Amino acid sequence: MIKDLAVLKHCRATYHINYLLIPVSNFDINKEGAVKFNKIYNWLKKQKLYKLKRTVSGGIHNGPDMQIPSWDVRANKYCVEITVILDGFAWRIQFRTKTPKQLSGRSAFTKFKRLLLKDGIDMDQYVIENGPEVKESIESYLVKPYHKFYVDKVFKNAHHIDFHSSFASGLANTHPEFRKTLEWLYKNREKDEINKHILNFSIGFMQSISGCNARWAHLSKDAIADNNKRVLELAEKLEKSGRKVLLLNTDGIWYDGPIYHGAGEGKGFCQWSNDHINCKFRMAGAGSYEFIENGEYFPVVRGIPNDTKNDWQWGDIYTKKAVPDIFTFTEDEGVKLNGETI
Repeated sequence: MIKDLAVLKHCRATYHINYLLIPVSNFDINKEGAVKFNKIYNWLKKQKLYKLKRTVSGGIHNGPDMQIPSWDVRANKYCVEITVILDGFAWRIQFRTKTPKQLSGRSAFTKFKRLLLKDGIDMDQYVIENGPEVKESIESYLVKPYHKFYVDKVFKNAHHIDFHSSFASGLANTHPEFRKTLEWLYKNREKDEINKHILNFSIGFMQSISGCNARWAHLSKDAIADNNKRVLELAEKLEKSGRKVLLLNTDGIWYDGPIYHGAGEGKGFCQWSNDHINCKFRMAGAGSYEFIENGEYFPVVRGIPNDTKNDWQWGDIYTKKAVPDIFTFTEDEGVKLNGETI
């Protein structure tokens, strides 16, 4: 197994090692990746290694009193990560979907902090100590049919409203001091895709237990609550105008009827627009729907990547194709596929 580890990204380990500087090796979320990850995980469990000590922020507690060799495994709904210090080297091994340009939530947030500092905002001044407790009070995302009796029905005049960078907009609305930096990122998102990823990933990282012990969870909470409030308010306006609200999908709304125009509409930051119009639409449930726009078919099923749906056609969201593989993790058995040990 040491030979297997040697071909993965790693670095020299010292008593002052920085967790963020340990290179990351990634196994994709599929059966092959799970088998490779479990092989390493199960081998490490059998070794007589110390448990890695962590700081409050999730870094490695280092110094002369470090106990090595050591390791740990941490998991959330997006990633399982092994960190190991062994034989003078250090590894971070992840089972997760690759992010664009390998930009992790932590990297995005670190870049965000630097940009904010240039605008006079020190994120360290916003740190809270009860982050995990605040995280528990964060509202759920709005992913649900607006009326259950619309499920499985076909609508031939459907449109979709999208709130632009809605969680970042929520942060700007609730904490105006962030607006300048966030607006700059939004205006420059097409010039450098990193700016788009900073907008997308930073809010999530603020409430991450494994990433930062949720030390900015209150900001994430405010951003999500503001998003939900705006989505629900617009959905109510659509209903009152005689249109049929079909589906809420986090920061967007599917509806049927005449194309809606109203307050807050536009292409800018903190605005919304109709990004799909005149569609044939049908939903099988909260996270599964299909639509045809200008003769082109689009299936959307949570848990199944878009690039695997190239040969799908109308109605396939009701077939076995639309049943996603579900990967979970337990410390006893490692990564499991659809509840079964791999």
